[in-house]
Amino acid sequence: MMSFTTIFAKHRVQIFLKPSAIHQNNGFTLLELLMSLSILSIIVVIIFGALRIGVRAWEKGEKQVDAHQRQRIVLDLMKQQLSSIRLKKIKNEGQASFFLKGDSKSLEFVSGVSMIPRNTFETVYVKYQVKNEERNAERLFFFEKNLVLIERDHDLAELDDQAFHELIPEVQSVAFEYLKVLGQAGNHEWQPRWEPDTDVGVPLAVKIVLKENVKTAPITVMVRLVPEEDT
Repeated sequence: MMSFTTIFAKHRVQIFLKPSAIHQNNGFTLLELLMSLSILSIIVVIIFGALRIGVRAWEKGEKQVDAHQRQRIVLDLMKQQLSSIRLKKIKNEGQASFFLKGDSKSLEFVSGVSMIPRNTFETVYVKYQVKNEERNAERLFFFEKNLVLIERDHDLAELDDQAFHELIPEVQSVAFEYLKVLGQAGNHEWQPRWEPDTDVGVPLAVKIVLKENVKTAPITVMVRLVPEEDT
């Protein structure tokens, strides 16, 4: 039989050879804690970056939708004005009278529809004007006034920038074209301008071409002109 002293000595050796539960490492070291915090910080930065990109994309999309809606509304209003063109000659001091006059960046005529809500005039003089900005962008403006006041004041030559209202903000380009009958054969051709000295009456139709930027397809609106005699 083994003596008590021998058994105690054997168990004492085992205690020193096998670590007890008290001395086991169940916590985190400082290095592990720093690594965990670093990983967590990277994840938070990525999440907030993705949220910021998402918010910016959403805001950009909202602006594009608003811009497209504005463009459509403006083009519809311009179509209504052109469709209601009146055969009333515009008289300006120093220039020959005309029914319609225009080029690729401007257009003048008389309409029975007013675009400004507060205007209640039956017949208004309308002028669309495209202006080029410094950043190779164009903006569309328009002027509108009661034709009676225009004829009384003869102030068409004195229009300044403050008299115009902005219709469409910065886009790549806005242009007008005019459909003309060529000769007795009845052929039709779009031309970039309509001059009263060489072109009789009004064109068969007016085309408005709006291009927002290089990535978008142009928006084309063609308006057939059926002039009404002004009484």
